[in-house]
Amino acid sequence: MLALDQPKSIAPLISFRIIFGLIACWLSLRMMLLGWVDKFYIQPHFAFRLWGTHWLPELPAMALYSCFFLMAAAGLGIALGYKYKFSAGFFFACFTYVELLDLTHYLNHYYLVALLALLLWTLPAHRAFSLDYPISPNLVKVPALYIWTPRLLFVLVYFFAGLAKLQSDWLVLAQPLRIWLGQLSDFPIFGPLLSKSWLPPVFAYFGAAFDLSVGFFLLWPKSRKYAYFFVISFHLATAALFHIGIFPYLMMACTTIFFSSHFHEKIIATFAQVFNLTLSKLKLELVLPPFQRYFLLSFLLFQALFPLRHHLYTGNVLWQEQGFRFSWMVMLVEKRGYAQFKVVDGQTGKMSWVNNLDHLNEKQEMMMAYQADMLLQFAHYLANYYQKEEGYQNPQVYLDAQVSLNGRPSQRLVDPQVNLAQEKAELFSSPHWLLPFNKD
Repeated sequence: MLALDQPKSIAPLISFRIIFGLIACWLSLRMMLLGWVDKFYIQPHFAFRLWGTHWLPELPAMALYSCFFLMAAAGLGIALGYKYKFSAGFFFACFTYVELLDLTHYLNHYYLVALLALLLWTLPAHRAFSLDYPISPNLVKVPALYIWTPRLLFVLVYFFAGLAKLQSDWLVLAQPLRIWLGQLSDFPIFGPLLSKSWLPPVFAYFGAAFDLSVGFFLLWPKSRKYAYFFVISFHLATAALFHIGIFPYLMMACTTIFFSSHFHEKIIATFAQVFNLTLSKLKLELVLPPFQRYFLLSFLLFQALFPLRHHLYTGNVLWQEQGFRFSWMVMLVEKRGYAQFKVVDGQTGKMSWVNNLDHLNEKQEMMMAYQADMLLQFAHYLANYYQKEEGYQNPQVYLDAQVSLNGRPSQRLVDPQVNLAQEKAELFSSPHWLLPFNKD
């Protein structure tokens, strides 16, 4: 364990703190400026929740806007190293809370943002070049584990994204890339090339190889600058072609933590010189407390095991999606779904067909249509709604759900004969009402 305690320059953590803080601030402001706070969290009548989070309260509109504004301020506090521990902890708590408010808006990169915020809250990334500690970073040493933990998290994110691509849809059918690239024939300059039938398999194999290897090449000093060139090229290409939000920019910016301490010290020194910053010459060498050692190692172990949990379930993970979230299964599915609910009065036999948009917004309906746990939640909501608002006795809820996976003809996802109002969420097993995927 001595290598974990080996003193290293704090400079990579300083750069990481500043970069992440600015991204966190921008992300929070972006949600408000684009009107997403109102559209996604205030207007909807119903919210889908992750298992075990239904107890979370919903904030009034003004309080929710205040939450986003304070998250932006906390992001700036992280970047500046001002009241750092409070800023990082506040951002982590509020961002995680917001992401748990509605499962509709789950994205892998939002999960990554939450993990990075948790790490920064734990790490002493403010002990130099900050408003809390205006000390020259080349004079502050921290245990090597503090630098290695975020690095290894990025390695795991890339590796599991590549591991998930080692399946027939990606490698044999080149799906869903074939669908997505086929829609880009009018892309400026490169449109005719992107529509070529041979290109999706090339992209598929390159993407899998990139994800599986790039984290390890970033770790190796001799290959690091070449690997980072591919990081920039890959993420700029995916950002231009597929419009996948902040993820490409987050990865391009934050993977600079792999570069040497000398690299970061030079950049920070240049920045300090340009802005004529006066920094203390106090020397510090931080030690690794036992609790922090065990927490960070446990964190990495969890991140190495949790993405594998889908192997505990039977069936195709791309179809039933048990173990799909929080597992870095990136860009693997193109799904289209249709969900028609029927509510039956258990006493009179009276039947009503449900218009989903009477209760959900368009994004909620689209995301729900092919995700089994969300379909079950909505079925329970409908049972309660029809009992309270329509006077149904012992309401029964049935569902005709048709889903197309990666360009295939639609198949039934749910057994239409099962009364979903009587079914409970299954956390550790595949529900009996979920129909198996037919590859043929």
